[in-house]
Amino acid sequence: MKKNAARRRQKRKKKLMLGAVAGVLVVGALGTTLYFTVLKDVLGGKSNKIVVTDINGSEVSFEPEELAMQIDVPTFYDGITINGVSVGGKTKEEVKAQFASEMNKPVSEVVDVKFQVGNDLIPMGTDGLTLTSDIEEIIDKAYDYGRSSTLPGDEGLKDRYNTINALKKNPIDFVSTYTLDTSAVDNLAHQALDPLEKDVVEAYASSFDLENLAFVIEESQEGFKVDVNKAIADTKERLNNSDYVCVVPVTSETIEPQTSAEFLRNYLCLVSTTTSKTSGNDNRNTNIRLICESIDGLMLQPGESFDFNKHVGQRTEEKGFKMAHGIFNGDMRDELGGGICQANTMLYQSVTKADLQVDERKNHTIPSTYVDKGTDATVTWESPNFRFTNNTEYPVAIHAWYEDQHVTVELYGRPLEDGVTIKLVGELVREIPPTGTTYVADPSLAVGQKQTVTSSRTGYDYKSYKVYYDKDGNEIKKEEYFPSHYPMRNAEVRIGVKGPDGTIYKMDPKTGKVDAPEGITNPPSSSQDGETTPPPPETTPAPPPETTPAPPPENNQGGGENGGGENGGGGEGGA
Repeated sequence: MKKNAARRRQKRKKKLMLGAVAGVLVVGALGTTLYFTVLKDVLGGKSNKIVVTDINGSEVSFEPEELAMQIDVPTFYDGITINGVSVGGKTKEEVKAQFASEMNKPVSEVVDVKFQVGNDLIPMGTDGLTLTSDIEEIIDKAYDYGRSSTLPGDEGLKDRYNTINALKKNPIDFVSTYTLDTSAVDNLAHQALDPLEKDVVEAYASSFDLENLAFVIEESQEGFKVDVNKAIADTKERLNNSDYVCVVPVTSETIEPQTSAEFLRNYLCLVSTTTSKTSGNDNRNTNIRLICESIDGLMLQPGESFDFNKHVGQRTEEKGFKMAHGIFNGDMRDELGGGICQANTMLYQSVTKADLQVDERKNHTIPSTYVDKGTDATVTWESPNFRFTNNTEYPVAIHAWYEDQHVTVELYGRPLEDGVTIKLVGELVREIPPTGTTYVADPSLAVGQKQTVTSSRTGYDYKSYKVYYDKDGNEIKKEEYFPSHYPMRNAEVRIGVKGPDGTIYKMDPKTGKVDAPEGITNPPSSSQDGETTPPPPETTPAPPPETTPAPPPENNQGGGENGGGENGGGGEGGA
């Protein structure tokens, strides 16, 4: 019994000792806590912890090092987005890889410009445009958000924590932008818009229909004009304001033609015609016909010129031209193309009566018998030539033909105004009579013989006039035109100076007398003894020209260079 009681007392002592130790420990802990929470403050020292407010509004304390570790993470903070895409928790390298396509994005995926022309949308290309993205700078900026503060020390850490913590309720989106070099816009706008432009096409004559004697008229077409310069300026303004997907209205204009096909069909008509009778020489008439065929149906647009030698070309046998009488240096002889000047003279007169601009004309050296003196026109390869210009605002066409010993040339184009007609008139200025006979000693002829080489011919100076008449036949205007000079010619007689024994005697060039001895008779200057038959006539008479009055002008440009002179015939003219 006594042993059990002793054991119970010993156990109680142990329990009391353990309780005392525990009490000491509790008191020590309370003391430590009291020191850090109360006594330390009382004794003048404060805690190093930073008290912040979390997203739920509760205060939380962190040691500075602990807080710094929490906010200085190597990833983007939650609540950070770039171009609307969350990047929270990702490293900068991961985000750069994520947006790599933005750095090298094709311009065509960013820029989409369309030009609105009326109801049509015309896309502008992008070749040549240079696009630069600032995505790398934006990534750096987004990453750096909340990683610094303007406040010092712990306050800076607390400020950063609050900034980062606020992202959870109010995320921030960082948006990248593009910079576009617009220097290529000018070219791209022209490429898109220039094909829309069309020049207005006035109704015009494309050819002359010889069967119906009418111009073939092509229809007019509307024009279209686009203000490309304004479109360029407007496009650059939109792109410079980062408006990369846009529709740019374009100012345009439809241009109506001023001349209709119907007007030309009703307006253009026969303006003038000239006809003359030819000789009965088949070769000469063949040459005339070939010239007519060469110019028949020829059309000249406004401002175009006709050059006889350039158009017809050199007259050759290969082209079918025949030998026929033509004027060569004031004399008649057979030439290839002899007689073609009669067709050319008909053209000259019709051109004049149509009030077109004559640029070059020259008269023959011998007056032609098929027209009045002063109104002919010669041509020779290569000069003299005949040239004229269509100085009107409308086309001109030639209709020329040979038939039944008549050659006719008509001019079609705009009518002369108010029923006006024009005539070409020659007016004598002076006659130039021969001054005598030219005697030439001929040692091949016996004394007493003579031979007339050329007969004498009277020369003339002529003026010509374009005379304008109103619809009632009253003269209203008279313009001086091309003058003509037809040189006179003395007769040339060859005198025999050869004696019976072969002696050559002198001859007096003024009288034609031969200084021969007694018994050798000088032929008297008026004697026909021993004279050879004179050459045949140089020209073939023809009736005066037949002319048909012409309708109405817009101008009266007539001559170019003045003709005339003594070398006008030469080679291919024909009388």
